[in-house]
Amino acid sequence: MKTAVILAARKERDSELPYPLIPFAEDLCLMDRNLSILKECGYENIYVVAGFRYDLFLKYDGDGVTVINNKNYEFTASMGSLALCKDFIKEDFILVESDTFFEKKVVEQLTMVEEGNCLSMTEESGSGDECFVETKHGYAVKITKDRHRVCNFEGEMMGITRISFNTFSKLISAWEDSSNPYLNYEYLLMDVTEPLDRPVIRFKNLIWGDVDCREDFKKLQNEVYRKLRRRENPFDEENLRSHLQNIFEDKDISKAEIVKIGGMSNKNFKVTIDGKSYVLRVPGNGSEGMVERANEEFNAIEACKLGINPSIRYFNPTNGIKLADFIENAETLNAATIQRHDNMRKIAEIYRKIHDSHIRLKNEFNLFQEIEKYDCLMERAGAVMYKGWENVRPHVMALEGYLNSLGVDLKPCHNDALYENFIKS
Repeated sequence: MKTAVILAARKERDSELPYPLIPFAEDLCLMDRNLSILKECGYENIYVVAGFRYDLFLKYDGDGVTVINNKNYEFTASMGSLALCKDFIKEDFILVESDTFFEKKVVEQLTMVEEGNCLSMTEESGSGDECFVETKHGYAVKITKDRHRVCNFEGEMMGITRISFNTFSKLISAWEDSSNPYLNYEYLLMDVTEPLDRPVIRFKNLIWGDVDCREDFKKLQNEVYRKLRRRENPFDEENLRSHLQNIFEDKDISKAEIVKIGGMSNKNFKVTIDGKSYVLRVPGNGSEGMVERANEEFNAIEACKLGINPSIRYFNPTNGIKLADFIENAETLNAATIQRHDNMRKIAEIYRKIHDSHIRLKNEFNLFQEIEKYDCLMERAGAVMYKGWENVRPHVMALEGYLNSLGVDLKPCHNDALYENFIKS
């Protein structure tokens, strides 16, 4: 499937320019973003149906993009625009409404569907212009904007749909027999297909939205896109300053100095504000399944009380953002320096101090439970363990009973001995 259609003909109610063409961030507009996503996903034949301010869309014509003019855009709806693609479409295609903002993974997953139709839906947005979807056994049985017709609020249809060539032919035939120029394609789709022809992919916790008015555009500009940037790249400077502003509400964060200083699953930044230096820790993508942040906060504070952890000034257990004092003139150990005898002795002394402290930490590190947890994480991610693990695993798990028979004495421990976790002052 290499074909896509973008519907962009409608006239805006409160703007002299089409919202898909108005930049919402650094010269980036919805049309630019949607075309970029489609091309990155391998779409080579993209048809943009324009109408209102058709002339402004012509700059996209070429390089695999064909701009089609709906001259009757004021007197037709989405099906009228889609019908203009009749002579161009020769295969299954993905349909995108130009006013829709979404994560790339929506197109990626719809593209992976091998044949037939497929709708996309997510949680109800509360925008007031929702197209509600009811399903049965994973297939759409009702689509409506009238909440009074909905028995069960399961979610909201998004403006991105996979349509088979066979269904498209039925849509065109029904459209040509219709006397209603204001038909929307999604309602006609329900008329010309059976429930089994309408499978649905549900996207949970998706960052998305559509722009129907100036208020929607401002929300995209000031909230939705920033949220997406934090998810796609949590370490860019704008996101870092946003975190700092939440921490230092009464300070001018624009003057803060930010320098990256390392990290693996998390990233650390040295932040200097008003002459005082801190370390800002930002969790990386995917780390939320690896650490229980509420436990981490409690344990870290207990370590501060023992004098073996820098003072923590801020901790957000929801997103894992942490701010701690920066230790001046400190040396972070590396693969070579951690092997020095004096450094190993100091680390051992710290370990002994924790081990003998009798503090009660929030969580228990159980090797066998950790194996089961990571098995679940890998299954969820579609990953597989290395060859031979399935034969070794039963022998490893059998050790739990043997260890318990020897007797287990729980002690507070630090069991992440990566050299970068130790600093020397």
